[in-house]
Amino acid sequence: MKKILLSSIVAIALLTGCGEDKKAESKVVAEVKQEVVKQEPKVEEKTAESNLVDQVKESTSNVASKIAEESKKIADAATPVVKNVSEKVSTTTQELTKEVQEAATSTKEKVTQTVNNVAAKVEEATASEDDLVAKGQGLFMKCAACHGANGQNPALGKSQVIKGWEVSKTTDALNGYKNDTYGGAMKGVMKSQVASLSDDDIKALATFISTL
Repeated sequence: MKKILLSSIVAIALLTGCGEDKKAESKVVAEVKQEVVKQEPKVEEKTAESNLVDQVKESTSNVASKIAEESKKIADAATPVVKNVSEKVSTTTQELTKEVQEAATSTKEKVTQTVNNVAAKVEEATASEDDLVAKGQGLFMKCAACHGANGQNPALGKSQVIKGWEVSKTTDALNGYKNDTYGGAMKGVMKSQVASLSDDDIKALATFISTL
């Protein structure tokens, strides 16, 4: 472009020096200006509004990139923590489940043992009572002549009906006759009847009479 201007100036000088008229000079100047305008590169001018929009776009892009980068950092940092917590929860759950199962098993065993013990005692007591009843029934045979086979009769028409008496009541009465601390009209008769009875015999008799 500088060469074009230089050539144009030389041309103007030559024209001027040759004494050409002003009209020719003006024409040449106008042509030079047009040529210069054609040769100058066009520069696109941006308005203030356009610049602001570009700045906002650039800032937004930068912020979005920062957010994405920080989010990735947070996710990478959080993943081991979440995994660790999950493993701890799983381990704790397994331990609690095991403890509950062990406690349940232990409780079941204790309950079973208790039931077995109770059953054994009941069975033992039943067997013992059955033995007492059987023994008492044999001892009662000499009592039946006065009291009746089921203890339903007042002995010699004077004693109480002993059918169904409780074990404690019969035991106290028989021991009272034996110790001479109990009895009325039948005291003399009963004392001789129970004199040879042991404590086990009295218990067996009392047990049998309670079943009548």
